[in-house]
Amino acid sequence: MTRTNRSLIVFGYYDCLMGFGLFAAPDTTLDLLLTARTTEHWIRLLGMSAMVLGFYYIVAGRANLTVMARASLWGRLGMAAGFSALVLLDLAPALLFGIVGNELLGVLWTALALKADARTDARA
Repeated sequence: MTRTNRSLIVFGYYDCLMGFGLFAAPDTTLDLLLTARTTEHWIRLLGMSAMVLGFYYIVAGRANLTVMARASLWGRLGMAAGFSALVLLDLAPALLFGIVGNELLGVLWTALALKADARTDARA
């Protein structure tokens, strides 16, 4: 398994776990995130979406889809920028910066893994 594949698979499981929490136990998950509870259905829809997205990451990692890893860098950076904008515009709690930080660490891990794998491939 390449470094890139491992980063996608770990991120996929993270997404699935977070998504399952939002889908199955939204109040508990939101409490853990130190944010307000909700009775609206959208949180469960978000959870299901995150689980599906996580599944895609796991499949991409197992299938060695390097193009998915590269595309995920831009998508995850865009999500981090969007979340940051929501906080800066006072439309979301500052705690969301924690998720942004986690996202950026994942982007960094995947980017470094892509570089390392490219160097390994070049030597082979």
